[in-house]
Amino acid sequence: MLKHYFKIAFRNLTRNKVFSIINILGLAVSMGVCLLIYQYIHFEMSFDDFHEKGERVYRVVSAVYQNEEKIGHGVESPYMMGLKAKEEIPEITDAIRVHPQYGAAVVVNPETNQRFIELGMLYVDQTFLEVFDYQLKTGQANSVLSKANNIVLTEDMAIKYFGSTNPIGQVLKISGEWDEASYVVTGVVNSPPANSHIGFDALIPMQSLLENDQYKSSDGWSWNNFATYVILSVGADVTATAEKLRQLYMGVKKEDYEISNTSLEMVFQPVQDIHLNSDGLNDPITKNVGSLENVKIYTVVALFILFIAWINYINLTTAQAMRRAREVGVRKAIGANRNQLTRQFLLESALTNFISASLALGVAYALLPMLNDVLGLALKFTLLTDFKFWFSFLLILTLGVFISGAYPAFMLSSYKTVHVLKDSGIPNSKNLGLRRALIVFQFAASVLLIAGALLVYSQIEFMKNADHGMVMDKILVMTGPKVGINKESIKPKLQTFKNRLKEHNSVIDVAGSENIPSRGYNWGTTMRKLGATEQESETTKIVFVDHDFLKAYDIEMVAGEPFPKERKFSRRVMINEATLDVFGIESPEDALLQKFIIQSEDTIEVAGVLKNYNWSSLKEKHEPYCFVLFGEALDYFSVKIDMSNVQSTVSHVEDVFREVFLNDAFEYFFLEDEFNRQYQSDLQFGKLVGIFTILAIFIACLGLFALVSFSATLRMKEIGIRKVLGAKIGHLMMLLSKEYLYLLLIANVLALPAVWYWGSDWLNNYAFKIDMNIDLFVIPGLILLVISTFTVSYQTFSTAKANPVDSLRSE
Repeated sequence: MLKHYFKIAFRNLTRNKVFSIINILGLAVSMGVCLLIYQYIHFEMSFDDFHEKGERVYRVVSAVYQNEEKIGHGVESPYMMGLKAKEEIPEITDAIRVHPQYGAAVVVNPETNQRFIELGMLYVDQTFLEVFDYQLKTGQANSVLSKANNIVLTEDMAIKYFGSTNPIGQVLKISGEWDEASYVVTGVVNSPPANSHIGFDALIPMQSLLENDQYKSSDGWSWNNFATYVILSVGADVTATAEKLRQLYMGVKKEDYEISNTSLEMVFQPVQDIHLNSDGLNDPITKNVGSLENVKIYTVVALFILFIAWINYINLTTAQAMRRAREVGVRKAIGANRNQLTRQFLLESALTNFISASLALGVAYALLPMLNDVLGLALKFTLLTDFKFWFSFLLILTLGVFISGAYPAFMLSSYKTVHVLKDSGIPNSKNLGLRRALIVFQFAASVLLIAGALLVYSQIEFMKNADHGMVMDKILVMTGPKVGINKESIKPKLQTFKNRLKEHNSVIDVAGSENIPSRGYNWGTTMRKLGATEQESETTKIVFVDHDFLKAYDIEMVAGEPFPKERKFSRRVMINEATLDVFGIESPEDALLQKFIIQSEDTIEVAGVLKNYNWSSLKEKHEPYCFVLFGEALDYFSVKIDMSNVQSTVSHVEDVFREVFLNDAFEYFFLEDEFNRQYQSDLQFGKLVGIFTILAIFIACLGLFALVSFSATLRMKEIGIRKVLGAKIGHLMMLLSKEYLYLLLIANVLALPAVWYWGSDWLNNYAFKIDMNIDLFVIPGLILLVISTFTVSYQTFSTAKANPVDSLRSE
């Protein structure tokens, strides 16, 4: 019988070629897209799973509360905490501290005198490569970082600096934010894989950094700019150990927290959770931050696409029930029972799904390069060698066979023999109701996907084009000099540099600063009014700028006067309107000349109040910021230019930079591009949702086209009679189409609440966001209306214009 079942199944596939192709194509595309999404989700979930000790490695995360309100949340910790943790807490077998270079460093190969600007250098503890399994090509993990002047390069950097020459033993001179010294290459490591939350180009021993005066003169607990990772012993209680570390820290800092009326919460974050669970963390170490929320959305989209294809199968199979009714009657008449018929139809479903699954692998391979282009990755189908994948794939395939095949099988096998053989009617009303419900689901899912894609696109465009409270589109930024910086000699050089730049008619203004929008701040600290208690302190962020910064960026002052030209460093600062809000100052004028205490020590005076500006992403709300005047602010130079002749202006800027700062490497970028890079993950998310939405609509329209075609075929005689009686083509098209238009209207009504709920929830991730306007509800419905109307009209027009003689001849 099994051979017979297969023979009948193949005959039915070949007899109804159009419907078979549509079923197989829809299922193949949907399964292929699901495979693609599955591969991407697998990649997102695989971060840091290559570390052998990964299950015992945790990152220390802290949150500070004041008056039961969280005022700080991040991974920064003092460098002494890691040392004391492994000395005093038995469950902690090791602790690794990581510190970024902060800003750019100039790397010089003394042999060739080549200069490079680098941003990816990390200071790490000696055992870093023993805990984290970044594979060394040359050197031993326990010794390559043993001396202060050692450096480990990635393979790409080794080739960049030394070409084909053996890099081991070679010397590099590095000038950066923290030091200016020579380092000997002691190891070469493979570049961190794409699924590593830590990215780096070079590793420098932590002891080299701690020789810096800033750290040598401190007690080790004052500067919270290190990330600390702890390795726990097997079987250690994670929560209890984190509490021990918190108590250790509070034993040193308890008085500070009591004075400011704040409390500390400390948790250990598993290293494999960092990538998808770092939203909102202030973390300069983690380069690859994903979103668990986006992963969930991709999963839902994949299921939507798969269900749309399964619905196509159910609709087309049940719609063809009339054609197969006599087959069922004849089979029952010669002795077939219901179970045998059910197996026959389930086998047909299985055959269609398995053919589609085979083609889906090809679809996934074909679409993978497009996914890599969108994500900027080089993903491969590593899943094919994974037993868990094949188990999941076969499970979903089996589920698909039963979901798409069970109802048609039980429905067809339930027909009464006498009814179908006498043409006394087939119980089709329930089938019709089910088909309508499934079509409504397809339409509603499509509306949701279109609305989601439109929402993401609108929010991204809003963020890219929003008024940030400062000029960005005309700002060219270059990295400041790093080599041989001497504060006594640098001031005349800075002035010469600015004057020379302004000789070009396209250069409008030049400003120096220690940081720029989108790249963070220089100092996060607490601030309180003079005379207020420590408990009334508020967190603030400080950026050091020169006299020309406000003018170059067109930051609007709402009270006060610009920085005085004659001072190179001033205790008078500029604050923004958000600072007024947190301190309850009623008006900008009231803030002028008020004095504040920064970190319980320094007294500052408000010289001016600035209109709120977006220093960081629009995901973040306006926060208290202070601009502090610092005449030798030279980490970055911001040049406001006339964009009409960019190439000539950039050439002039480069020539002047190389002339004034002979030993430095020149690097520049446009601020608007750098700022918008913060939205890279949002852009990728939007593109993927858009692509998947198009594919979902394509699959839905395939099924709609086939269903309309089949329904029109069943009504050919009716249409012929109506044409003979004088019905116009337009009336006939409306007759055949109106049912689907009604269903589309119902789907829109049902989808609107979900669009509003999920859209509002997603927008809550952004401090500055678009409004949920009526167009977000109307446009998706109109788009689907146009697409579905075209799909339906094409087939109904072909049917309506057919010669009635052909359909009535048999009568």
